[in-house]
Amino acid sequence: MNSAEKLISRAREGHFQEVLPQLLEIARRSGGARGPVWESAAASIQILLWSDRPGEAADLAESVIRADAPSGGELCDQDMPFDQALLAAPDRSAADLAERLAAVAETVPAGRVLQERLSWLSQQVTQRPLAELLTGYRPWGVPLPASGAKHRSPLVERDFDTLTDDEKRVVWQSMRNANDFPRAHELAAEGGHTPPQYAVCAWMAGWYAVEGDIERGEAMLLAAHDRWHPYKKWDAIPTAPVLQPTLRLVTTDRVREHYLTRPIGPEAK
Repeated sequence: MNSAEKLISRAREGHFQEVLPQLLEIARRSGGARGPVWESAAASIQILLWSDRPGEAADLAESVIRADAPSGGELCDQDMPFDQALLAAPDRSAADLAERLAAVAETVPAGRVLQERLSWLSQQVTQRPLAELLTGYRPWGVPLPASGAKHRSPLVERDFDTLTDDEKRVVWQSMRNANDFPRAHELAAEGGHTPPQYAVCAWMAGWYAVEGDIERGEAMLLAAHDRWHPYKKWDAIPTAPVLQPTLRLVTTDRVREHYLTRPIGPEAK
């Protein structure tokens, strides 16, 4: 485990603000795109976003890419959260974002993951709503068709309390995939059930947000915290709650404090 990984693990123990200066120090080192530099930058970006410092997150993403990507190292095989930080840069028009993304993409060798992602985003950002390009987007507020939910698992029609744990997971995921919030809300509000998956909790939180039910949305994001697991070793904290405009409606001060001060992921076990 390198120095960055140790600090990121320490952050996930609930010490995000304490560790951030040390992560930033590593992220700003010169000398190539080796793991500790870009991994520290990735975790720093996530913490900066949660600390309501999106401008600093975007500037860090750009500076690290410009400094390290031309050498063609490991950074070039990444996309998140560098792409998300650039998209979330405050006070920029879609045209300005497109220009910035394209300019940063030019510093990455052609054909690499990061170059292709930033180039694609530079074309999409002027054609699609920004929320659709940010992580965690779901079609919140879109009602079910008159014919009912499509592509749901047949398990949804069975008595939920008779299902196995694995079947219950299938039911929750199926409702998210079908955007069947009415049935999910029924299970949560009347049945007293909570989805076991982070993604389903976040999806339901977004629905509560558009319905103006801040209390239930907040509760779902708090429940989501205990269900999140890092996808990569540098992954310190999920960013959808502070990036998605809909989820931000229920990312209250209580939610921010909870996520920034409580152990999360493997460190919470």
